[in-house]
Amino acid sequence: MSDFEMTPAPVARPSGPRQLPAGQGWQWIVAAFRLVREQPVTWILLALVYLVIHIGISMIPMIGGLLPLLLSPIFAGGFILAAKKAEAGGELELSDLFAGFRDQPKPLLGVALVYLALCMVAVVVMVALALLLGSMGLMVMPAEGETPDTGAMLMMLLVFGVPMFIVSMAYWFAPALVVMQDLAPIAACRASLKAGLSNWKALLICGLMLAVMLFLAMLPFLLGLLLWFPVMYVTSYTSWKAVFGD
Repeated sequence: MSDFEMTPAPVARPSGPRQLPAGQGWQWIVAAFRLVREQPVTWILLALVYLVIHIGISMIPMIGGLLPLLLSPIFAGGFILAAKKAEAGGELELSDLFAGFRDQPKPLLGVALVYLALCMVAVVVMVALALLLGSMGLMVMPAEGETPDTGAMLMMLLVFGVPMFIVSMAYWFAPALVVMQDLAPIAACRASLKAGLSNWKALLICGLMLAVMLFLAMLPFLLGLLLWFPVMYVTSYTSWKAVFGD
């Protein structure tokens, strides 16, 4: 190699994942809320435009049910990059919502495809487990008018909840790992799953609290969603920073 040739810059790799206490799941949300609170009007504008786009593409015939799922990681990348910009003191703009389409759109779309594939695998696993446990009499649907059996209900929760929780762990950090550390889709989902398994308690608390906040946000004519969406997406940035960041 001549003196004038340059070697390519190394690709950033995850510096973790760190294993954090369960209570950190709530702290990720608090940190996200503080970041959103610094520029609330702009964050609400980004959420409003995102919701309008989401509803609009959902109404497209034939592909309206699939397109939002494919675009979700790309918009997530935009929110994450916007969070990084805001944390550095930058003034947010509407164009920041589409930063994911300018930065790593193909890998983010790849994350969506990997997520959909994992969801299909999870569905197959859930159906197989339900049939197996049903044949063993461990999970029987109650007849009309009968009181549901507590054990059967708990078994249903495990069969249907655990696989989807594992899939969500493979997705949660993936958009941030793509836009912040330049990982390929499969590598990002693999690193996200590893981090999720190490921090499943914190992720569970974070998910439950976001679900409660979502319920509360839907009460006043759904207006709370304009604040809930940016907080949720920025939480994916604050959680990535806590687990993987320097």
